[in-house]
Amino acid sequence: MRIYYVLFIAIFLSLILLVFLSVLSASTYYVTPDGNDDNPGTKNLPWKTIKKVNQQIFLPGDTIYFARNTRFFGGLHIKNNGTAENPIVFTAYETGQAPQLVNRKYEFLHGNVIQVSGSFIIIDGLFFKDTLPANRSKGVRARQTGAIYITECADYNVVRNCEFENCPMAIQVYGENCLITQNFIHDCNIFLDYPSWGPVGIMVATSNNEISYNHIRNYYAIGGSFGADGGALEIDVSDIPKENISVHHNYSEDNEGFLEIIAGDIKNVHIHHNISEDFQEFIFFWGGSDCIVANNTVLCTKPKNSRVHVVFSFATDSSVIVRNNIFIVANGLQVFAGDSVYEANHYDQHHYNNIYHCIDGSVQDPVAKPLGKGDMIIDPMFLDFNRRDLHLRPGSPAIDAGVQVDTKFDFDGNTIPFTAAPDIGAYEYVGKLVNTKGRKIE
Repeated sequence: MRIYYVLFIAIFLSLILLVFLSVLSASTYYVTPDGNDDNPGTKNLPWKTIKKVNQQIFLPGDTIYFARNTRFFGGLHIKNNGTAENPIVFTAYETGQAPQLVNRKYEFLHGNVIQVSGSFIIIDGLFFKDTLPANRSKGVRARQTGAIYITECADYNVVRNCEFENCPMAIQVYGENCLITQNFIHDCNIFLDYPSWGPVGIMVATSNNEISYNHIRNYYAIGGSFGADGGALEIDVSDIPKENISVHHNYSEDNEGFLEIIAGDIKNVHIHHNISEDFQEFIFFWGGSDCIVANNTVLCTKPKNSRVHVVFSFATDSSVIVRNNIFIVANGLQVFAGDSVYEANHYDQHHYNNIYHCIDGSVQDPVAKPLGKGDMIIDPMFLDFNRRDLHLRPGSPAIDAGVQVDTKFDFDGNTIPFTAAPDIGAYEYVGKLVNTKGRKIE
């Protein structure tokens, strides 16, 4: 027995030593246009180009810093692997504007600015602008594009705190267990692939991924096959089964739709605590089973700008649960009704404990289906709808009117439930506390 005890202690100490050596061996590298690729890559003697970074072999725990207020040309191919304890990090240093990375060549990485084929990689605080759309004459299709493109088997990667401007596909994910969070994706009005595919903020093609806390704005292109197309998010690629995808705490405004789920074997998508004020639709469910749409605040009040104008579209009788949401509609929209350019819709989904309100009086019934248990047609009483402060006023019918949920925090990070029971919508009512816009809720 004593021998086993000694052996256990020896193994334990060896593991601690390995972790210590791994951390101790981690290196930092610096890149700035004022550097020199013959340098060792230290802060005092930094590298100069992306080409030099591509030539290096990085180890778990390494950090590669790009200087702020600079621009780097050439696609970055991240091939090495970090570990869960010691990821490889690509980020910025010094103060000022985030470093901009640029790749204008389809011939290299299909025009991807960063292509990730390694695992346990973190991309943090970088800037991408004016990236390339698909180009069939160059042999590059939409599903190969992306300012950041995470390839198959590139798992456990994180993209956070980055900015994307005018990128027809900002982020495309084929790896699993990836986290796309706290990014600002904005202002792209050109087609990803004309005439049928507008710009897309984030596209997910595989299982077990999380899309959270992103702000996506102004992603749509006018014209083409549908009159307009694009959108904030897509779960795409029909021939790859997908499950366990979480889409939560995102803010989506002025996009050609919040989320499109393509047909195929897709299940267990949880869409919660998002705010959407978009054109065309909130969610297209061309596929998807056992999905949950919960505690979102959805404003479908924009005028029709394409051949499609709905809140939801359900291509199959898929078991989607719609609960604890606030739906504000206008221009004749009803939440569970409308025509699609694709095929007949199946609106008989499970819905309960939602609030429905038509803001312009264009319809008497904003639901179009019998109310579910706990459903209400009523003004939710936002703090300041005209200024788009969508917190709840005192006395709002949404307060304590939701059913129990398995999420812990509302859009502001307040605990759920904050009082007796969960509220309906993306925000919990917290009483006389300062909200995110700096005004007291009274």
